[in-house]
Amino acid sequence: MNMHGRHAMEMMRNHDRRSFSEIEDPETYFSNLGIQIQEQIEIEMDSLIQHDTQGRSTLEIIGERNMARVSARGMVYQEMIYRFLPMDEDLDEMEDSTPLPEERFS
Repeated sequence: MNMHGRHAMEMMRNHDRRSFSEIEDPETYFSNLGIQIQEQIEIEMDSLIQHDTQGRSTLEIIGERNMARVSARGMVYQEMIYRFLPMDEDLDEMEDSTPLPEERFS
């Protein structure tokens, strides 16, 4: 199982236990999901990269590829992992009770 499959499995195990318990073979399910996520990241990454490298330094090209990879991973994780997880009902309460930085020191 690749890192994307492991991440998806941990997210579901920790945030949607009921759905996780309904998966007959989590190892196979998340291994396959991880492969699909990796393929989609590569597709998204490719769409974000400028393929004309003339006049650009190696460092610029590597930096662009790294940023494209991070952006693509975020988009794909949102689409294929996070949007299926239930929202935490206590999230609003937690946000309301968390003091703003200027309130902590007053």
